[in-house]
Amino acid sequence: MTTIRSDVLVLGSTLGGLVAANYLARAGLRVVLLEEEVHAKRPTLLRDPFMLSGLASGGPVMRVLRELALPLIEQREIQRSDVALQVILPAARIDVVRGQDALAREIEAHGLGNAKALKAWLAAVDAQAARTQADLWEDATRPRGRGIGRLLADEDTVHMSAEPGLPPAPKGLDGFIHAQLAALSALESTARVPAPALLLHMTREGAFSMPHADTPFLELFRRRLAELHGEIRPLGSFSLVLDRTDVGLELPRGRLFGRALVIAVPREPLRRFLMKSGPAPAWLKRSSQPQQTSSRIFRAERRTLPQGMAERVIRADGRSPQELHWFVRRPDPEDKKIEWLVFFGPGTRDLPGHHPLGQLAPFSAPGIVPVDPGPTPDWDLDASGLRFPDPFIPASVRQRPPVVTVGPELAPGLGFEGELLAARRVALRLAEQLGGRRRVL
Repeated sequence: MTTIRSDVLVLGSTLGGLVAANYLARAGLRVVLLEEEVHAKRPTLLRDPFMLSGLASGGPVMRVLRELALPLIEQREIQRSDVALQVILPAARIDVVRGQDALAREIEAHGLGNAKALKAWLAAVDAQAARTQADLWEDATRPRGRGIGRLLADEDTVHMSAEPGLPPAPKGLDGFIHAQLAALSALESTARVPAPALLLHMTREGAFSMPHADTPFLELFRRRLAELHGEIRPLGSFSLVLDRTDVGLELPRGRLFGRALVIAVPREPLRRFLMKSGPAPAWLKRSSQPQQTSSRIFRAERRTLPQGMAERVIRADGRSPQELHWFVRRPDPEDKKIEWLVFFGPGTRDLPGHHPLGQLAPFSAPGIVPVDPGPTPDWDLDASGLRFPDPFIPASVRQRPPVVTVGPELAPGLGFEGELLAARRVALRLAEQLGGRRRVL
């Protein structure tokens, strides 16, 4: 039986796992990232976050791409749309556009407020979001943060101290705000969203996407990890083991050890996966089980899609959370006449297969057909289809050897940008602890 030793094992190729793996590899550490075999075969359409936002020039996400030295030619592959998304309510269809003035006029046109008051509210939201971004970024260099920093504290038990709620919104905006927070936070209750201003601000900065369905955003981080001599391996069955000061994986044909383990998938699905072949380690504490909501894929002829439909849509047809769903349009990489519609959210399972767009396309279109995406991974899950029930989740499961958590489970409700910045913070702290040859700042 062969034994391979590395510095860090990263379990899961989600956004948080890939970001953490890149920072650790750039610090000169030997990194092996492991993903479930089923996940590696999963359609690329299901492996990207629903909302690629917060990539404004000079923003923290673009600073991360520069820190990791992603080639400029690859950064240029990211395309930006002035319409971040559409929010469809029973009596309104609002385009979330860039700029405070433009969005205020758009909302006013639907009779949901006065443009002047709306602009003042949007300015207050942006100011609050900027403070949250600064906390998330600077917390990577502080020995102990405050505010949002407490979300990412090192203790096994951490109380998530949320930022103040949103500034008082003009009357009539409740449905518009709730629909976005419910879709983007991945929390079951919008009352628990820790940084609502951050979610609304980064969304309004504009939607970002890759030009082809077969080149997802996460692929940029995968390629960069390979350039940094990191390794990505698919896994089947395995168990977690400890060997003195190291943590490892028992595989059918050998063992793989590291001085630290980064868990980049929800811990409860991982624990259940491990229990199928034997007891899970005692230190892998039982945690709240996130609810996996439905995801569905449809193949659509472009001519059958409604005019004016944005690339990303959040739809709240009623007051029940179960009616909420959101979807994204992805162009086919080979056939320009074809698009792929990827649906997520609690209301997705109730969409009729022959008529998934409902009132957006009032006539049944034979050019839109459901597609079977294949088996769902047991543990390497994409957060797009998960709803986290409780934000009070430990940031660390064990200190020696260091076993840390990244991803939405670490700081639920922070969205795409928050997950990326939280993973950066964890990786920089861990690289320092393990004696990486340089810190990436």
